[in-house]
Amino acid sequence: LCPILEDMARLLFAFAALAGAAVATEQATGSSICGDDPTKVSDCNHADLGSCGNACCVVEVSLPAAPTEVYARLKEVLSSGIDGTFEYVTGGDPSPKDDLRPYKIDQPKPFQFIVQGRHNAPQYKGENGDILDFNIAALGSGSSLRMFSLSRVHGALGDAGQNFKTLSFLLQNTQLAPSSDFTIVHGCGKAIGVSTAISKGAAPAELSVIAGVPVSTLSFMALASVALAAAAAVVTGRSWAARTVRAGASSEGLLKAEV
Repeated sequence: LCPILEDMARLLFAFAALAGAAVATEQATGSSICGDDPTKVSDCNHADLGSCGNACCVVEVSLPAAPTEVYARLKEVLSSGIDGTFEYVTGGDPSPKDDLRPYKIDQPKPFQFIVQGRHNAPQYKGENGDILDFNIAALGSGSSLRMFSLSRVHGALGDAGQNFKTLSFLLQNTQLAPSSDFTIVHGCGKAIGVSTAISKGAAPAELSVIAGVPVSTLSFMALASVALAAAAAVVTGRSWAARTVRAGASSEGLLKAEV
C-alpha cells in the first residue's frame, strides 16, 4: 500500500508543478496579449489599421451599474494590473481629478468620471505602452462607459487586434458586462470613413446656388458670363471675386482654378 501512496504523491506533485508552470507562463506573457499568432487568441480578430493615425479602438457599452460603481471597479481592476500588464495612470503636473461631477456637465452627455490607464506588452511597455482612456456618463439609473485604446509607439499603423483585445479583456475582468455587449464607435478594424470628395465638374452642395439661381438650371453661357465677370473682378482686386469664381465653377473648364 505504501508504494502505491508514494506513487500517487509523486503524481500529484508533478501535476501541481505543471499547473504552477502554466500559471507562471500565463503571468509572464499576459493573457491579454495577442502575441505572435493572434489567430489563436480570442478577441484578437479586430485588427485595426491607422484609424487614429496609429491603430486604435473605441468602444462603448451600457451598464446597469451606477457611475460611482463603474468608476470604482474600473480603477480597482486597472490598479491591480490583472495579468501584470495594466496600470492606472494618475499624477503629473497638473494632475486633474477623475471626478467630473463638481462641473455638472450635461452636454453632450452627463459625464461623471474620466480615467486613464496603460497596457503593456512584452515589446512595448512603459512610455511605449498603449494608452487607455475612459469616460463614464450617467445613463438612466445605469452608466455609459466609453473605452479607448491607442497603440502608443510611433509608427504603429497596425495593431494585429491588440487594442480591441485589451478593452475586451479589461471589461471582462471588471465583471460589469461581457465584451459581447460592446458597440464599436471607431477603429477596431471598422472601415475608416472616407470624406465625400467634390467630383470634377460638380458644384459643392453649399455653393450650388448663384445669385439665387440653382447651378443646375444655368446655361453654359450663363456660367461663362459669371466666370468672366469674376475673372475681371480678380484683376481689379475685388475680394468677392474669389468666392464668385468658386461658386460659378461648375463647368469642367472652370473647376481647375483655385483662387
